[in-house]
Amino acid sequence: MAKPRNRRDAVDQRHVQVDHDRVWLEVVRLLDRFESIFREADNTQLGLPVDQLTQRVEERSVVVGEQHADSLALLCYLHFWNGSFRIVSAQTDGRPVALIGASLDLGAGRRGVDMGPSAIRYAGLAPRIERLGRPVFDWGNVEGAVPEATEMGSERVRFLAPIKQACERVAHLVARSVEEGLHPLVLGGDHSVAIGTLGGLSRAYGPGGVLWIDAHGDANRPETSPTGNVHGMPLAVALGLAGPEFESEAWTLPAVTPDRVALVGTRSLDPAEASLLSELDVEVYTMSDVDRLGLERVIRQSLAHIAGSGFVHVSLDMDALEPDIAPGVGTPVRGGLSYREAHLAMELVAESGLAGSLEVVEVNPILDNENETAKLAVELVASALGARIL
Repeated sequence: MAKPRNRRDAVDQRHVQVDHDRVWLEVVRLLDRFESIFREADNTQLGLPVDQLTQRVEERSVVVGEQHADSLALLCYLHFWNGSFRIVSAQTDGRPVALIGASLDLGAGRRGVDMGPSAIRYAGLAPRIERLGRPVFDWGNVEGAVPEATEMGSERVRFLAPIKQACERVAHLVARSVEEGLHPLVLGGDHSVAIGTLGGLSRAYGPGGVLWIDAHGDANRPETSPTGNVHGMPLAVALGLAGPEFESEAWTLPAVTPDRVALVGTRSLDPAEASLLSELDVEVYTMSDVDRLGLERVIRQSLAHIAGSGFVHVSLDMDALEPDIAPGVGTPVRGGLSYREAHLAMELVAESGLAGSLEVVEVNPILDNENETAKLAVELVASALGARIL
């Protein structure tokens, strides 16, 4: 393989053939905007050793970048032996942001996260986004029911009926924001709101991919959950694996496919979750993987895994971070992402231009210290939307 003279030459010269697998990858051109994602065109692609590269060629290969007047589109073609391919559109323009709050804590085991959207707004979210040159339209909150005044229903899926009702309203607003050309930003609330977020995105785009940054897997099903709390099930729901009780006219399932799901920061899995995730083509990067591989490589590989047609979404649970810097969460787990690792993850997301939507969940002001976690959430949102030091 010829060593390209520089990055601009790299995309014209790099051709990788894997004849014995009947798979081929061809890089035609790459926009400068994306060069940092895919690294130098030497003997690695996305930071993978050569022997792993040939295994991942079957999944996706970025081959064309195209500049438009009002947005940036990244086209990804997936070449198999039968000639099929997929296309990705990635927008990194200054689209206005639609703030969608979800005051929902019925899916959690502790009260308080229903106040998360207000806490994040109070921490200065809208002005921070506007300083990035992006208009903000605040659509208020989808209000959840009060647990003390609501029938719980089955112990297997506690408060499922009112949770679905709230998520259906979230799905409607997310789909509407896409139709109106806005960037949906959902504020939780417990992580069950992701059922509505991903449901709305799939309604607008069809099935897509998700980067799930969380201490937990959230892949329990009603029959495997040790608590019956729905905030431990949204990923399984989005994958269409949680059963018919989660079906709704507001969305189609699966909203995401296993080959386009990546978990980062994982460090607390129930046995049934671990078993399910190991059976699927889901990429799971535990904190041990982050320690060994480095956060940058983990995020780059995750973004490569989730790229594809439809949508790319980022779901950030604040318990992914180390509890010392994000104390206001309901299910803290020690050994999480550091302050800089979390910012780097969001910066890499922004750099990629792949993600068209974002949600931040599980901020619990009752457990917080002077709104510290909400303030950090605002900083991370800004990084995900393109804030830079220089």
